[in-house]
Amino acid sequence: MTNFLVNNPPVLQKFLKRFSGCFTKPAFISFSVYLGGLFLQLKRTNIQSITASFFNANYEKIQYFISEAKWPEQEINNLRIKILQNNRTTKSSKKGVLIIDDSGCKKWGYKTKGVAVQHYGTENIQTKCNVVVVSAYADTVKRYPVNLNPYKPKDEFFLKKLNSNFKSKIQLATELFDDSLAKNISFSHCVFDNWYFSNDFVQHIHEAGRFWISEAENSRLISYQGKWIRADELVKFIPADRFNIPVTVSSPSGKNYSFYIKAFKSKLKGIAHPVLIVAAFGSWNEKDNKNIHVFVSNHLTLAPGVLISKYALRWGIECIFRDLKENLAFDHYQVRSLKAISRHWLMACLAYTFLLISKLNGFFSRTFDHKPGGCGQQLLLFRKINSLHHAYWIKMNYASYQFYLGMKNVAPLTV
Repeated sequence: MTNFLVNNPPVLQKFLKRFSGCFTKPAFISFSVYLGGLFLQLKRTNIQSITASFFNANYEKIQYFISEAKWPEQEINNLRIKILQNNRTTKSSKKGVLIIDDSGCKKWGYKTKGVAVQHYGTENIQTKCNVVVVSAYADTVKRYPVNLNPYKPKDEFFLKKLNSNFKSKIQLATELFDDSLAKNISFSHCVFDNWYFSNDFVQHIHEAGRFWISEAENSRLISYQGKWIRADELVKFIPADRFNIPVTVSSPSGKNYSFYIKAFKSKLKGIAHPVLIVAAFGSWNEKDNKNIHVFVSNHLTLAPGVLISKYALRWGIECIFRDLKENLAFDHYQVRSLKAISRHWLMACLAYTFLLISKLNGFFSRTFDHKPGGCGQQLLLFRKINSLHHAYWIKMNYASYQFYLGMKNVAPLTV
């Protein structure tokens, strides 16, 4: 397959043209170059490798575009969401959930803004990385990022946490939840893991009149038979024969997992409103070393099996992070400011959105004799389209291609 660009294939050009009103003409050219470069199969995707693979691209212009040029990031992201919402196959619905989580991008030095030794969820370790808090929509058919907030560690602020400009991950998550409401994202529940199970956060969601689902950390105090019991000790107080409701849920990978559950309404220490508790025997996967999970929601009438199935949709954001990093260079950048890094993340989300729309609208299945599966397979088919597009260009512009390669004059191409 050809691994360079003269211009983007028509199917991608059509998608990018929807954003042309957000840019000046020179900036739109740089926008098209940068985003098109994210689809190339490069050993290391960065400004240098993109411009080296794009016919007549200018390194300084692309560097200026991503780092300093004036263009409206949030307006572009809002337009991206509007495109998804206006598309029958990709719009959000009450069948789906809003997910809040964060992800890390490993870095080697400390010169990049936001880099610190902090939790890197992909490998569950502490290492040098940037961290971004993300909101995402997911249902049983589709999933996509809604918005993101870069996290800036407290050590980068004077007076650290006391600095008024510092925002914790919980504060960033709260902003993303409010942003999803402003964007009219439709969802039945906001779901998040126990790290984001903050009293303030769930109270904010509850006061907004929305439902939430999370999993209690071991130290959470639950009221049971008039006593405050730690979540990890709750099973000791519930007879084994009370776990008599079988529930089977599907993961985003398609695997099924079984739980036996006991549900009851109760209170949690520090939370004013009553909650539904679902204690479940079982494990999510072979790497899950817990054999009991305690799920919590403010949706008191929700069927316990539905609660666990809704919470299982949370794993969709892990699939989004994996696809962004493995296929669309989300964690490949050599810029240092948070502004430039956030712009790179946005461009990766735009690339992801293009592949999602192309898949669900059937472009790939109409073009090829088989339906693509995940993001990686979609990207492979797009690269084939790109190769065909540029093979034709090479045929029609053989001398120019020779010059691009730095070759001496050789015999003309014959087909």
